[in-house]
Amino acid sequence: MSVEVKKSQHRYVIGPKGSGLTEILASTGVSVEIPPSDNVSETITLRGDPDKLGPALTLVYAKVTIANTSTTLCMEKNVNL
Repeated sequence: MSVEVKKSQHRYVIGPKGSGLTEILASTGVSVEIPPSDNVSETITLRGDPDKLGPALTLVYAKVTIANTSTTLCMEKNVNL
């Protein structure tokens, strides 16, 4: 399964030292493939058991949504991350 996620958001899916990718793999058994930083592609690919792709996709979107919410809240309160 492939999904489009803004390139600027890929880092939130990856997480510190790959912890986001590790978490998704550990909890769903689905691997997440992110294009290299020098590639302009915004496509993230999920590979694994078809029954687990939905939960893995939910985790991917949750990581991006949480990051966006945190950034927005900090901007509203004029806090630097």
